[in-house]
Amino acid sequence: MKKTFIILAALIVLSGSTFAQGFDLSIGPKVGYQTAKLSYHKEDIKSGFAEHFTIGAFARIEIGNLYVEPEILWFKSSNVFDLNTNVTHDTIIGGITIPSGANLDFTLKAMNIQVPILIGYKFNVIDGILAIRPQVGPTLNIVIPQQTLVNQSIGSADPTEIDKETFDTKSIAFGLQGGLGVDVFNFTLDINYNFGISKVFGANIINNTSWGQYIDTNNISDAHNNMFMVTLGYKFL
Repeated sequence: MKKTFIILAALIVLSGSTFAQGFDLSIGPKVGYQTAKLSYHKEDIKSGFAEHFTIGAFARIEIGNLYVEPEILWFKSSNVFDLNTNVTHDTIIGGITIPSGANLDFTLKAMNIQVPILIGYKFNVIDGILAIRPQVGPTLNIVIPQQTLVNQSIGSADPTEIDKETFDTKSIAFGLQGGLGVDVFNFTLDINYNFGISKVFGANIINNTSWGQYIDTNNISDAHNNMFMVTLGYKFL
């Protein structure tokens, strides 16, 4: 993965040095949101912006129909992990009573700085007006954990927050992003899917916390950060 970033960085530098020879450069801001599931419903889109707002900037270097697009994006994430409890009777953990049969889940809240470097091909449907762009490339995520909430639910009841913990999460994560973009005049709309390559949690996960001995962590030990990213941008150049 590191070699891939070095190669792409070298390509960007090379493209910049040859800009005067006919390479096109575009820069601009981006806003959007991330979601686990795409939806065209207005309520879902409003919820995505409200809970998982994304903002950043991009630069696009075009070489004919090919292009390289590095971006820098900032967003908050909130991932829920369902767990299987090993509590077979009422148990007190850290002063909190967990009733028999209760189900626990963790909500991992974090701030993220993501740096995708996308390579794509632009199909000009109507030159200067409409273009379609398939694209793919690696991503680097800097993850700053804020809080991990422990939620409890019994049966069909809504989960309730019962504790807050600091778990062993990765601060640097790599991924692979791919998707489709559309340009309409100077506006850009991109829908990409981020495949997490790095695991979300570190080796100890939650075993060093008061919850570790009671919770089956096997189903989150290989958890990856997979999500859709929907962004709208504007090319100033």
